Amino acid sequence: MPKTDKRKYPRVETRNVVSYVCVDKEGNEIGEGIGETLNISQGGILLKSPYPIESEFVLLMSIDLENNIMEIKGKIAHSKKNKSGKYETGISFLGTRDENIQTIKSFIKTYHSQKTRNR
Repeated sequence: MPKTDKRKYPRVETRNVVSYVCVDKEGNEIGEGIGETLNISQGGILLKSPYPIESEFVLLMSIDLENNIMEIKGKIAHSKKNKSGKYETGISFLGTRDENIQTIKSFIKTYHSQKTRNR
């Protein structure tokens, strides 16, 4: 039987470099790092990083095409080590629907612009 995708929103492939700040429930910074987005949807993002993200919440930051800082808050949904030894972490977005959609659009535009320039 074919495997069915149970995702609520479709995923779009992206390859954006993002920095992240790990925070606890009170909003205190407990760590930071850099990763690469693998895909993004209206509900969340899949992030690849060299180290596991060991917090419940995270703030993702990247630069858009106009050199504005994009920020989006998320909650760790799952994390696993892949075959290459990197960690793939699913992050569910916590912002409002409108905030999330604007950030997602910026991530996708930035990715496609970089992809076009690198050809």
